[in-house]
Amino acid sequence: MDAPLNRWSSRLVPLALLLGLAGVAHAQNFSFEYRTSANSNVVPVLSGGDITAPATPISSSSTVTFLIISDNNANWTISQASVTGSSFALAQSPIGTVVTAGATVPVQITFAPTTAGVVSGALNITLASGTASQVASFVLQGTGEQPNFITSYILQPTGNQVAIANGGTLTFPSTNVGSTATATFIISNTGTGPGAINSVTVSGGAFSVSGLTLLPTTVQPTSNIQFTITFQPTARGAASGSLTIAYAGVSPVNIQLSGQATGASLTYTLALGSQSSTLTPGGTVTLPSTNVGSTVSATFTVVNGGDAAANIGAVTVTGAGYAVTNVPPTPATVAPGSSFTFTLVFSPQASGTAPGTLAIGTASFPLSAVALGASLTYTSLIGSTTNSLANGGTLVFPNTNLGSTATAAVVVANNGNTAGSIGGISVTGTGFAVSNLPSLPATLSPGASVQFNITFTPSSSATATGTLQIDSFSASLRGVGNQPPPISGVVFGTLPSTVSPLQQPAISLALSQPYALPISGTLTLSFASASFANDPNIQFANGGQSVNFTIPANTLNAVFGSSQQVQFQSGSVAGVITFTASLLVASANITPNPAPTAQVAIAAAPPIISNVRLGATTANSFELLITGLATTRDVAALNLQFTPASGAQLQTTSLNINTEANFSTWFQSQTGVSYGSQFTASVIINVNGNANAIQSVAITASNSQGQSSPMSLSLNLN
Repeated sequence: MDAPLNRWSSRLVPLALLLGLAGVAHAQNFSFEYRTSANSNVVPVLSGGDITAPATPISSSSTVTFLIISDNNANWTISQASVTGSSFALAQSPIGTVVTAGATVPVQITFAPTTAGVVSGALNITLASGTASQVASFVLQGTGEQPNFITSYILQPTGNQVAIANGGTLTFPSTNVGSTATATFIISNTGTGPGAINSVTVSGGAFSVSGLTLLPTTVQPTSNIQFTITFQPTARGAASGSLTIAYAGVSPVNIQLSGQATGASLTYTLALGSQSSTLTPGGTVTLPSTNVGSTVSATFTVVNGGDAAANIGAVTVTGAGYAVTNVPPTPATVAPGSSFTFTLVFSPQASGTAPGTLAIGTASFPLSAVALGASLTYTSLIGSTTNSLANGGTLVFPNTNLGSTATAAVVVANNGNTAGSIGGISVTGTGFAVSNLPSLPATLSPGASVQFNITFTPSSSATATGTLQIDSFSASLRGVGNQPPPISGVVFGTLPSTVSPLQQPAISLALSQPYALPISGTLTLSFASASFANDPNIQFANGGQSVNFTIPANTLNAVFGSSQQVQFQSGSVAGVITFTASLLVASANITPNPAPTAQVAIAAAPPIISNVRLGATTANSFELLITGLATTRDVAALNLQFTPASGAQLQTTSLNINTEANFSTWFQSQTGVSYGSQFTASVIINVNGNANAIQSVAITASNSQGQSSPMSLSLNLN
């Protein structure tokens, strides 16, 4: 044979096929392939080989495209084509189709399984060209898929999985009203193919479904879906419902749902003496009318007549005069047939209708009672203004001119439901008095009232206080005298515009004209530094920054202790000292606006060296201790001029020292601030040779304002 026969050598070919090929040409004229979908890969297949259709659900169909590929230059015609097997069929007969040279001809095969599992058939194709023919046969195989849904559930908290069939009943454990029981429901596909779940519905008011995936959904073989069925009863007794699962192409499954609801059944009873009554939550509990200061008690009993324990939370009562006693510890558990008892107490302190609310766990009962007694109210009338007076409150009189009188009428009224009485009325406090008193003791019938007056006559501009006492009722009294007349003006004694550092000048002040009332006052100094640092040494002679004075009535001059002037220390920092006076008559402020002030400045100036002395000495060095001040709080340089001893010569006669950084550190330190601008600088002079060759040294200091006067020191280093 001219062409290789390896296409036919991969499997045993049926004997009938070999016999059929005995009369054809020796060369193989066709090759064969198939694919299971438009996007799948083609699969080569030899005559006698297997063509496998895709797995297909029962009642559905799939298509296999069989490809005849011409491998020669002649045209061939499909003369015969047949398919065996009940699940396979040709989509369209290809008989008579011409396979032209080099062409590919598709043949569509339909697979529509009617049973689950593997099914088989055969494809036979005969091709003819003139007197030549070629026969190819193939084995058809496919798998029919069918879902098989199994239902089961897991009741919490047992955790055991239980199978349940169509028509079965899922029974929940007994559950208290308001509580829940849950079951995990499982729908598993144990079949050979996917299946669709169209819907899951539940009926019965006590049952609900949650956690359900979006439906419809497809469940693959060996997979499942799960959701939760919740039993939440709202009333005692048996509860029923159903669960319906609708499948695609399969009969629906109905599961019965059943549960027993248990719960407490509470009854509430109120006992007053020998009388008792049953109450309903929300119903009003009416207690008998009770005198103010007396008490009435009622016994409250809660009985559980249900078939489950009741949990009772806190027992509370609101409303003036109401209380509960003998309450068992809460929260409390009341078993079926058991009871819970406590006492409700009403002890009114004021007459009138007394509303309230009693809460027993979640049950609520409005309370109502009438308190019997007098109810005295107190009001004040000043001019046309009426104000209520509360026990412990304050009756405020308007500001009143010295020597004048303001009057307040006080009205005591009985707004209660029984008669009341007043035994005594009194007033205390300078400037306050009571008048027009009623006859005491006085009896006030319900709706009656009495009135009397309180007067306020101020003797000074200071605030006056007192007390109004009506039996056990007490109110504060307060009044203020009108402000004294203003003063004509304040003048300060002669004060220079500037003072030198560390001086102790004096200051005085006086009125422009005499004043009829004695005056007390305070003179305060403040310092505005020119170098952003305060000087704590600026103060009065008393050691502080304020000093008190007096001006006797009908005089002019301020008296500081026993003197008509007071000294102050000017400090050592450049800036402005401001003196401010404030004046009082008694507690009334009569200081003019703006307040009287005077100022004095400490000028910015070159450094001042006040002392130079010799410090530590060695054979080759000596220390200079330089004391001084710099009102600007800066020293840029020190200059030292050395004078040689008689007959000696000095290699260095002038020494300039940059001290800006050192002095900046000192002035910015906490210690430096406390000294204002004063300093003591230590300068160590190292001598290369005989130190006795130096007779003296003259020292100057300089800053942004200039150079200090020199100060000399004779050296005796022997």
